[in-house]
Parts: sequence; structure tokens; C-alpha cells
Amino acid sequence: MAPPTAEQVKVATEALRKEAGVWDEESAEMTKIADKADGLRLTRIEAGVFQVIFDAYGLAIDQIIARSHEGSERMSEVGRTLRSVADTYESEETAKVHKLKNIY
Repeated sequence: MAPPTAEQVKVATEALRKEAGVWDEESAEMTKIADKADGLRLTRIEAGVFQVIFDAYGLAIDQIIARSHEGSERMSEVGRTLRSVADTYESEETAKVHKLKNIY
């Protein structure tokens, strides 16, 4: 297999960075979900006749918020990883590492 051209490397790394941007955008959306869920909390007075589920309702909101923040963090990690992969690929191609190791 022939080594990729500089243009092919550029296209590949740009695609990885673009995809990383998508993960960052979705991470921000998950944070918005957590914020909206927090806005759904009720006081005991607001719960009215639904006192029997008040505690479970609060726990469910806590879980939604926690999982949304966790999802946001993981999505950010994916974005950072994709950028790191693009940077590594780019630097290894520049240094001809793949060619030296007979990867192509």
C-alpha cells in the first residue's frame, strides 16, 4: 500500500477534528439537559397531592442531572481524543514514522 499523500493526511485529520467539534456540541447539549432537569424540581407544597412520589421524583431528577453531566464529560473526552488522534497522525506523518516502521 502506498503512503497517503499530504492532501489525504490533511483530509483525514480535518475530518477527525470536525467530528471532535460535533462531540463538543453534543456535550454542551447534555449540559443543557441537566440544567433543564434541575428546573423541574418541585417543593413539597408544589407537589400537592403527589406527596407519595415526592422523594422518588427528586431522586429521579438527581439521577438525570448526574447522568447528563457524566454524558457531557464523556462526550468532551471523545472530542479531545479525536483531536489527539489527529495531532498524533499528523505529527507521525510529518516525521515519516509510518514509513520507517513499514506500516505502508
